Amino acid sequence: MWYVIGTLLILFVVFIGWRLASVSRGARQRDERLLLRLDPIGQKIDAGETVTREEVRVLAESPEMRYMLFHGLRAMERSELLPTDFSSSIQQAEAALVYWMLHPNELQASPESIDHLKEVVHPIPGNEAAVFHVFRYHMPAAHWAGKDGWLLGVVGPMEEGLEPYERMPGAFSRCNDKVGDITPEELVAWYADMMTKKGAYA
Repeated sequence: MWYVIGTLLILFVVFIGWRLASVSRGARQRDERLLLRLDPIGQKIDAGETVTREEVRVLAESPEMRYMLFHGLRAMERSELLPTDFSSSIQQAEAALVYWMLHPNELQASPESIDHLKEVVHPIPGNEAAVFHVFRYHMPAAHWAGKDGWLLGVVGPMEEGLEPYERMPGAFSRCNDKVGDITPEELVAWYADMMTKKGAYA
């Protein structure tokens, strides 16, 4: 059941125009790994067995799991199991960024630490007050980016009026964007301009 849901989730991912043609294959590889972690709950639901809120909460504590978890339980008509304290705009943005990091074409791993730095309002075509979130993160020491210290990532624009995790916003990070080398406002301005030139906001 989770694998069927996982295939449908691809429709909710915001694909960035400059990525290589292998992005879809890489996304499937990432999603298959995440779905393996969701499968025990899916099997219990299919079998009519009890699934506790704590079981679901443990998964929700991992940012990369949240979009699949929320979509999956809604699709299985078990929304009552979803935790209510992971639904802020910041938590949804964090989930989108960590999910993006796991792609084989990107960082291929979750960060060791991640912190929200700032919400930045920046105009884009069709929205003069688009909301973006900027995070700082640190990769594990053994990771190839672990030596780079605290890096910045940006997520957005965030959409209003949707259910939590209904649609995934865009997320991106460059390994040369270190904390202190560029401000959150400068990063958002660069990202919004780049995405506008790619036609993402048309």
